[in-house]
Amino acid sequence: MPPKPKKNKAFVFNDGSKNSYGFIIPTSGISLKRFNQNPVMLDSHYNSTQSVLGNWENLKTDNGILTGEPVFDGDDENAAKIARKVEAGYIKSCSMGITFNRDDLKYVEGVLILEKCELYEVSIVAVPSNANAIRLYNTDGELLKEAEVQKLCLSAIPTEFDEVIPTNNNDMKITLKSAILLALGFAAGTTEVDAVELEEKITGLSAKLQAAELKLSQKLEAEETAKLAAIDAEVDGAVKSGKITADKKEKFVNLGIASPDLLTETLAAIPAKASLSALVQKNGETAVGEVKTPDDFQKLSLDAQLQFKQTQPEAYKQLFTKK
Repeated sequence: MPPKPKKNKAFVFNDGSKNSYGFIIPTSGISLKRFNQNPVMLDSHYNSTQSVLGNWENLKTDNGILTGEPVFDGDDENAAKIARKVEAGYIKSCSMGITFNRDDLKYVEGVLILEKCELYEVSIVAVPSNANAIRLYNTDGELLKEAEVQKLCLSAIPTEFDEVIPTNNNDMKITLKSAILLALGFAAGTTEVDAVELEEKITGLSAKLQAAELKLSQKLEAEETAKLAAIDAEVDGAVKSGKITADKKEKFVNLGIASPDLLTETLAAIPAKASLSALVQKNGETAVGEVKTPDDFQKLSLDAQLQFKQTQPEAYKQLFTKK
């Protein structure tokens, strides 16, 4: 059994610096209520029992800096290996995993600030994304992808007009971001636009958007109508061929709506029912006729007898009921 590693010097969880996503987390806004109940130390944010390296203790906040000391599970071979590298100075980085409310990410005087969050776990990592590394979890405890975090940060930055500058003749000159000007159809290099012209551009863009949405809606409606018609025709064909009975049509149509491919595969696996007349055997040859007596029934092939019994239960019953 490997020896239990001794305690290591404190790691810095958070110091209020801007992280690689472009926002800061004030240490005063980090809730430790949940973490104090389970101060788990994970290996690189992998949420599994095998990735638990130990826990953290002696959490302290000093001048806006949150720190904690790692206590490794010396009986765990992987944890012991990582503890040795930490003690030797080869691994020096940790990374907070936090959960948060989207409304607490705010843009204040040109700076993105996550005003409140909940400490979820703290991981030992080999190479953090920056010296103040974090990983974000959603409310279900699932790690957010980097693209999702970037999109979230962008959504918190306002995109309103930068400024409105009144002129001496009471006209309004509006300064916009270059990306917005290009999107509205103004020439590249434009920095200021007249308020009336801006309103016309926005109105025209809105009309185009409405037209595009209507066109898309009509296209989707037409595609849905065609899809339903094809499903209905396929199920009707199955009814006509005797694969399914008419009372089962609605269920198979619903199956097709849920999965057209599954409907096709299911119907293909159901054999079509042969007509009774084609199965009536006389003198060893297939002939058209009706089963009126037990003798007629005995002349049928086994498949035809089974078919007759299933499709005409009343007639079958009368054949073998004593009068």
